[in-house]
Amino acid sequence: MEELALIIFTICVQAAVGLMVFTAVAKQLNKDGIFKTAVAAAAGLAIVGLLASFLHLGHPIAAVNTLMGFTTSWLSREIWFTSAFTGLTALAVLLIYFKPAAKKAINTLIILAAVIGLIDVLAMASVYTSSSVAAWQSSSIVVEFYAAAISMGALLFLALSAKEDTGKMRKVVAIAVTAAFVIQAVAMIPYYNGFGASSNLALQQSHAILSSMTPTMILKWAAILVGAGLLFLPAREKNKDAPIILGATALVVLGQAVGRYLFFAIMIVS
Repeated sequence: MEELALIIFTICVQAAVGLMVFTAVAKQLNKDGIFKTAVAAAAGLAIVGLLASFLHLGHPIAAVNTLMGFTTSWLSREIWFTSAFTGLTALAVLLIYFKPAAKKAINTLIILAAVIGLIDVLAMASVYTSSSVAAWQSSSIVVEFYAAAISMGALLFLALSAKEDTGKMRKVVAIAVTAAFVIQAVAMIPYYNGFGASSNLALQQSHAILSSMTPTMILKWAAILVGAGLLFLPAREKNKDAPIILGATALVVLGQAVGRYLFFAIMIVS
């Protein structure tokens, strides 16, 4: 249950961060764009993720103690940045639906949420890289988390904004998702392979777990690769393009979620 809460938390919040980043980019390319479905979805994902994070903390007293350690604890920073990101995103949604004329305020909130969200992803990764789990003590984890946020958020934005004028965003998304996949693969594949060559017993155990889950690992990379590849099919009319975009989104989200399951499966404390 604990690992499930962490999977839900990290995947939902990272997808929400990516959504806000690409909404902010789209706003720069189309000043009149509203993209309210994308922002509302980001807020929903962030709220679900934030609730899951508090479930992971368990007892209310433990949660309060964690929140008080911002200056010394990456876990505390993670929760504060996640809360700030969620609050900014939710406020942007409220303005979009109830005060749409406040365009300057909405745009500012979207950009601010995107920036705070990107910092939050670093805080999330740092929680694990500074832990006692040998397999997580690598900068590759930072790459994995950012790649997940960018790839999921980019495709979710495209899928949720299909009825709006997204201009050049399909091309931007295709490039971003492909770059995220390549960088993720370059960082993570040697990282995984290095477990077996290590003399660290915990890393060897993590390697044994990964070796027993080869089909799952193949599913992760195949889903992300095929999902990214679908974006390079010749563009058709907007309505006829929807199944391709939805398929690409589903595959990439599936691949990143499977990858997060593998991430927690190799948790062996040194």
